[in-house]
Amino acid sequence: MFAGLFPHSWTGSTPFHLPLPVEVGVYLVIVAVCVTVLALVFRSNRRAAARGRSSSRWTTQDILVVAILGVLLEVYDNLIGDQFITPLIQGVPLAHAFAVNDVPYMFLLMTGIAIIRKPGAATAMVFLNFLLMQLLYGGSESSPLFWPYGLLQGVFIDLYLLGRRGRVFGRAGAPAVVDGLVMGALRAFPATAAQAAIISPLLTGATQTGREILLYSAFNIVGNSLGAGISAPLALRVARTVDPSVGFSDVDGASGEPAADPRPAGPAAAAGGLR
Repeated sequence: MFAGLFPHSWTGSTPFHLPLPVEVGVYLVIVAVCVTVLALVFRSNRRAAARGRSSSRWTTQDILVVAILGVLLEVYDNLIGDQFITPLIQGVPLAHAFAVNDVPYMFLLMTGIAIIRKPGAATAMVFLNFLLMQLLYGGSESSPLFWPYGLLQGVFIDLYLLGRRGRVFGRAGAPAVVDGLVMGALRAFPATAAQAAIISPLLTGATQTGREILLYSAFNIVGNSLGAGISAPLALRVARTVDPSVGFSDVDGASGEPAADPRPAGPAAAAGGLR
């Protein structure tokens, strides 16, 4: 399938391995990308808060949500998922390749994003999950040098949140599903490709063929995208139990200014959720 597009060493049985100087250079670029995106997110949040946009300020509730869901992501990812769900689906053709076992993970991640809806939320949750994995299980990936892989799973989602300017999960129904599809894909790519092609070969010497990297990345993009898109409506329903305003846009699409809350006045509307 790929023979006409890539050299044989990329698609045959030969492990894909870039020269060491190239691997180091690409690794440093990955680190720079992560740091740059996080700096943009931090700067954007500070500017929004300075302009008096209360919806952009991180609250105590947001920090608690990150902590709780970061722990839940770890409990599912390395305990429930690896020990129970993955063995159950091993016999189903392509189920593991398409990351069916990641659907509950994506539901938890989408729930956290739906509650917080601020740039930085995705990276905070997935990186906390990654740090807990390193602390609890150690192994060859316990070094801080693997942190870029943990960050890559969240920074591009946060870049999407930043670009959407408060509109992510601002509408229930099809728009929320589309947001979920995009964020699921961004969680998988470029993180899986970078980990398989650059980070693991550089830090542990573990290599795969070009075909394996391409197919693994493609399957993960599709699986994570569908998992997040499918779980987005349920994530919104759960998020509304914490904050009733979830599912209503904070920003008017035409002017870019805060939009009026479409909910009717009343005790629930006045409460506006926990803060």
